[in-house]
Amino acid sequence: MDHETDFDVIVLGAGFAGVTAARELKNNGRKVVVLEARDRIGGRAWTSDLDGHKVELGCTWIHWFQPYVWAEFARSGLKLHEDPWLPPLTIWVDGKPQDIEFSEFRAILQSAWKKFAGDTPDGPRMDRPYSLDTIAEAEELDTLSVQDVLDRMGLSPLEKAAFAAEVSAQTNAPLDQSGYLSQLRWWSISGWDIGLMIDCLARYKVDSGVTSLITYMAERANLDIRLNSPVVDVVQDERGVTATTRDGRRFTAKKLVCAVPMNCLKNIRFTPTLAEDKLVLSREEHAAKGMKVLFRTEGEATGHAVIAPPGAPISLLNPIRIEGETRIYVGFGTDGAAFDPKNLDEVNAVLASLHPELKAVSTTGHDWANDEFSLGTWHMPRPTQNVRIAKAFKTLEGHVHFAGDYLGRNWVGFMDGAIESGLLTADKVETELRSASNPAPSRRFKAPPGLTG
Repeated sequence: MDHETDFDVIVLGAGFAGVTAARELKNNGRKVVVLEARDRIGGRAWTSDLDGHKVELGCTWIHWFQPYVWAEFARSGLKLHEDPWLPPLTIWVDGKPQDIEFSEFRAILQSAWKKFAGDTPDGPRMDRPYSLDTIAEAEELDTLSVQDVLDRMGLSPLEKAAFAAEVSAQTNAPLDQSGYLSQLRWWSISGWDIGLMIDCLARYKVDSGVTSLITYMAERANLDIRLNSPVVDVVQDERGVTATTRDGRRFTAKKLVCAVPMNCLKNIRFTPTLAEDKLVLSREEHAAKGMKVLFRTEGEATGHAVIAPPGAPISLLNPIRIEGETRIYVGFGTDGAAFDPKNLDEVNAVLASLHPELKAVSTTGHDWANDEFSLGTWHMPRPTQNVRIAKAFKTLEGHVHFAGDYLGRNWVGFMDGAIESGLLTADKVETELRSASNPAPSRRFKAPPGLTG
């Protein structure tokens, strides 16, 4: 049985959080190995191909309001792609489709979001999204679902149709399972403005694909990444921690950074066992088990964007690339099992129910909900989970530390939050290594305030 023992740090997962943590620790002179379960790096960052067109099966958009991912993008020298402006909009209201101008749609959303957030002329309810501690009623608000708040907003049928479809695309989960506090944070961190929110969430992306960005980060750092290495056991004692892969290989180090999704923590055997509050959260899982479908159309003169009715397999769809009369569309729904995004007949049946002129000629997607190394799409806490996660993951676990999009302090569920978490966790690990009289050989390191307690 292979057993490698000369590492300072083991990192589980080569997504943005894991790659960032590994890079920072390696840059401090530590010997780091990254154990990645898949046959590729990136986690839910996965650029694929649809008939010669680059498409993102997972995370997609970036923005300069997202400082951590934007800094990585700026360093990379990669090019930015701006998605096309929305074509004519069709919105379903009370079971019937009708046309709506984008300016009207945007105005409806701006007004609805202010109601949803509870903002007043004196200011927004949440003005510091990086800290739930700044909201006195955070625990109370976290008991609410998005649906709870939507039901009492007093919206007209048109307003409710527009807002429910838009926020459903953001949660990627049923609204009665999605925590209100998460969407309040998204609104706050986007600057309390629907135009900025749309720009932050769905306008700009890496032209060559997000896989090229994380590949640049990993290759520039010359990381030691072992693919096809899912870890099933993590055992720690006073000397360090040993991780064992599914095929029996063992790796021992002084510290371990667990950068797998929260939903997957329960599938790794930790000895000693993790604190029960962490395991309960992993067993519950976050709510996002939704759909993302990408499809190509040909011969459309203008294209179409559809705001679908509640319960439709797709909540919102629009084109994201236009080349002549070739269009690449993306659609989001709250139920990842509603149809097979790779089955052209199933996709076209859904499209026909939403707009008579929409017909795909090819299609793709990925079943993230049943992917054993994701068990969901982007992190979308259920009611009560925001506050419980913040509390649970403050608890120390010996030599084991955690990083991931779910532990970001700002853009939770985004590439930006994952990178932020990787940076901060790496600093904590480096502080512990230094305090244990294991000086790094290359770079002086001073722990940021708050990391030495």
